[in-house]
Amino acid sequence: MRAAAVVMLVSLAATRLANADEAVEEASEEPAPTGPAKRTREQPLRRMFRGPFQSSRLYTMPAADTVGPYVLSLSGDASLLQKPGLLTSAGVIAVGFGDIAQLEYRHTSAISIEGLNAPVPTVGVQLKIPIPERPNVPAFGIAFRLGVPRNEQFGGVDIDETVHDLFLVGRLRFELARWLTLHGGVRVSSAKIEVTNDAFAMDRRTGCELAGPTLACARTLWLPTGAYELQMTKQAKIVGEIALAPRFRYQPGVASDPEIGYGVLGRFGMRWNLLPSVIIDGSIGYQLDVATNAPDEGPGAIVTWDIRLGAEVFVPWGALACRAVGAFCE
Repeated sequence: MRAAAVVMLVSLAATRLANADEAVEEASEEPAPTGPAKRTREQPLRRMFRGPFQSSRLYTMPAADTVGPYVLSLSGDASLLQKPGLLTSAGVIAVGFGDIAQLEYRHTSAISIEGLNAPVPTVGVQLKIPIPERPNVPAFGIAFRLGVPRNEQFGGVDIDETVHDLFLVGRLRFELARWLTLHGGVRVSSAKIEVTNDAFAMDRRTGCELAGPTLACARTLWLPTGAYELQMTKQAKIVGEIALAPRFRYQPGVASDPEIGYGVLGRFGMRWNLLPSVIIDGSIGYQLDVATNAPDEGPGAIVTWDIRLGAEVFVPWGALACRAVGAFCE
């Protein structure tokens, strides 16, 4: 009940702020900007933060867009039910270079041995294929993420989990239905789990390598992803996503190898543009555990669900640097 109350209060506040921002914009006769502010020393701060800004993320999957040149994006979300304060796959620090590339540090989605969506830290680059924007013509993007090992202590055993990702994604907008945007693609994940345990026997293990007390298992997964966006108002949209993610399994004290499979992550929520440079999210997510591909597993096998609140802030660092010190000016 507390979580529901918090979401309702945040939703009400977001609606009021969005309406107030729209009223102020309508009251002023200044037209909405059609492009980013020019990087000049005379550019007012108010114009710099009016955008327009473009998000490069959905929930788990990237979009076929980048944040734009000379722009910094800071985003993240936290669960109200699982582990408050834990950054998920939406946690991103992205810096745009040119119109087609961004460098980023983010948490990529993976399901830990505890059965929770506990994302793995990664660094990477995201590229937008330079195809001219045309009605009913899809846009394409590529994202590569180099995983950083995440350490866990489980049942007195030391465990490291690593995920490297290659995303190939597409985006399609329709001329006759501008309120609808479709996203789709595939995630190629190279997942690895290393378990340090003196109790391992020196026997042959399929797909795993034993070096002293450390057993390392690796697997490459091809994981489809898909999402949609419904533009409800000028400031608000509904976002839905379903994606497969790597799933790690290990039971200390049991004579079995660690396993790498996959689980299904779904999320549905609302995204509000409170200001041109500030976006907030409220969403409900669920997880299906299908790592063993058992016949009885399916959409009814929901193992966990949560409610998350998040935000994304855009900082036009190039324009700010130009005004402050005369660097990166046009």
